Amino acid sequence: MVMARENEKTPQFDLTVFSAWADGVDEAARGFVRTEFDFVHAPWFVRAADRCVYALAKYVLHKPKLMSYRYIVQRLWYIRYVAAQLAKRDFDAVMIENHATLFMTMQKHGNMGKYAGKVYYHLHNEVTNDFGCKAEIARVRKVLGVSHYIVGTLDAFLVKANGRGLEPEQKSVWRNCVDIARFNPADAAVQSGGKTFRGKLGIPEDATVLLFSGRLTPEKGARELLEAFVKADIDNAYLVIAGAFFFNSNIVSPFERELHELAKRAGDRIKFTGFVDYKDMPSVYAMADVCCLPSIWDDPAPLAVIESLASGRALITTRSGGIPEYADDKAAVILERDGRLTANLVDAMRDFAADPAKRAAYGAHGRELAERLSTAAYLNQLVELIGE
Repeated sequence: MVMARENEKTPQFDLTVFSAWADGVDEAARGFVRTEFDFVHAPWFVRAADRCVYALAKYVLHKPKLMSYRYIVQRLWYIRYVAAQLAKRDFDAVMIENHATLFMTMQKHGNMGKYAGKVYYHLHNEVTNDFGCKAEIARVRKVLGVSHYIVGTLDAFLVKANGRGLEPEQKSVWRNCVDIARFNPADAAVQSGGKTFRGKLGIPEDATVLLFSGRLTPEKGARELLEAFVKADIDNAYLVIAGAFFFNSNIVSPFERELHELAKRAGDRIKFTGFVDYKDMPSVYAMADVCCLPSIWDDPAPLAVIESLASGRALITTRSGGIPEYADDKAAVILERDGRLTANLVDAMRDFAADPAKRAAYGAHGRELAERLSTAAYLNQLVELIGE
């Protein structure tokens, strides 16, 4: 939606977006002139089949990554529909969004031949399974990765799978962005919203607030952060955990329950918000003094890092994946993912908590970096990449 909205302000493309239908999407799609939205409705029996698959994965097979099994049948239904539309209609270019299964749309109805030289792959995450689509992936005109790191992982995957990686002209980076006008430390309304959030959570105005924002999954480093916060024992400091296991769902994972148990060791100084609507996230960041995002996996380009920078908040993070391509050591304390991670988190939190001037300097530099990651810059990047 970010690109579609920016394209309305500065028209560059006539877009058609195929997306799965969900509550609220029809309202969100109203008013667009340069974008046609085609929402794919899954019938009741497809949704029922997905519930059965999910229950099997959770209660019988005890799979660790449950969300991978939540929408399998609906995805196949979506692929079937979109493949037929690509065959029926004519587009100047096709962008595959992240998941390798979507290349199945190219395998049907001769679509790969029809759109040869016109397929772009917007890649957010590492491909570990091509789902039988490695030939189609290798034939894209360009991979538009969110970081050099993530493009490199796909190149390595194809070398292993095909014996041949991407050609140099197929490799490009389309850097992530946020609406820096909304995540704005100079916006009085946003800062007022931050004070309101503090009040809702029972956090004193003079307290130091450390913020974790993101999905509550082990790879995001929330467990390590909670352990470090308990050990740091910083006077008048609170840790806010903003996020849930899977967006606005009622699914509570075993890991999330583990975090709540761990938090009891800090009394009432660790606060869980649960799911936060994205429109409220600028105020959540405004509530914080320091953002803590200690990913323990190779995070390709987390939006939470960019949001922290745009919000003018000092950042503690890790040397993971594409993160150092967005945050430098003047905006963030970038920690190594080694056996000293928890101890180093303790030191970094204590250091920032004790030095407001240092927090402000890091936050100001982060905002400067974020100025290059605006929604306008995002659209301009794509115009240049498509035109090459």
